[in-house]
Amino acid sequence: MNIERTSARLKALGHPTRLRILCLLQREGSCVQELEQKLELRQSNVSQHLRILRDLDLVRVMRDGQTVCYSLNAELVKPLLDTLESNDPDGASAVTEGETQ
Repeated sequence: MNIERTSARLKALGHPTRLRILCLLQREGSCVQELEQKLELRQSNVSQHLRILRDLDLVRVMRDGQTVCYSLNAELVKPLLDTLESNDPDGASAVTEGETQ
């Protein structure tokens, strides 16, 4: 296990917006514009969070011309999200609905 990389991934999961992005992507892949609308954030803010998730291999990128879409790196992230949800069944829906508490 690469301790530094694992620590960086856990830190990324600790940010409410990035966790919301991962929960949304767990349901289905989305393009930046879709995530921007669902999260009610500016495109630049969404893109910054996605870059961090991409750099840590937590999401996958698909390009179609100028459209950039993202999907969850399910092999790596889904078990973590499932564990978090199983320990807080009410919290998972709150995260995807925009609540952070």
